[in-house]
Amino acid sequence: MQITVHGTQTALLGKEQSVGKEAPAARITKLDGTQNVIGMIAPTVQLLIAIPSLKTEVCSLGAKKFNDLIKEFKKLTTYMITTDDKEFVKEYAAKESIDGAELVIDTDRNFAKKYGLLISEGKLKDRLARAVYVIDRDGVIVYKELVPEIVDEVNYDACIEAVRNAVNVKKKGHTHEEWMSV
Repeated sequence: MQITVHGTQTALLGKEQSVGKEAPAARITKLDGTQNVIGMIAPTVQLLIAIPSLKTEVCSLGAKKFNDLIKEFKKLTTYMITTDDKEFVKEYAAKESIDGAELVIDTDRNFAKKYGLLISEGKLKDRLARAVYVIDRDGVIVYKELVPEIVDEVNYDACIEAVRNAVNVKKKGHTHEEWMSV
């Protein structure tokens, strides 16, 4: 899998994930230093936003825009994943009032490798490619966008529509009425 970084073809390392597949569990580091696992089955729909670096204008604007867009969803857990250093991310979250999502760090690139987003070369080596994933409550990827050129933004409208659809789907399983009719 490849993207372009300022027009230069750049390979991505890791296992590519696609819509309809089970989302892999990935280990990330929270800003308090504890480890957590994201992806897989969860009580709420998950929105995973891979951010190359909050130090750049496009990434910073994208984080702020997503923070505003997701506030309408009460049954959504959003993670903004970056490889920036913890102190910078803490300061950024406080300064920019990022409160609709949890900013986390892919310290050992576990998320990057499991989702096929690790940039393999150039000045962005070991950073994340820009991507978004919507994972339903059954742990299935229902939406994915890998941005082909690192400096471009994601399709916010399509992503939020996918979130809206996933949040409004009833969890699979039997209902009381189905059980009674057996």
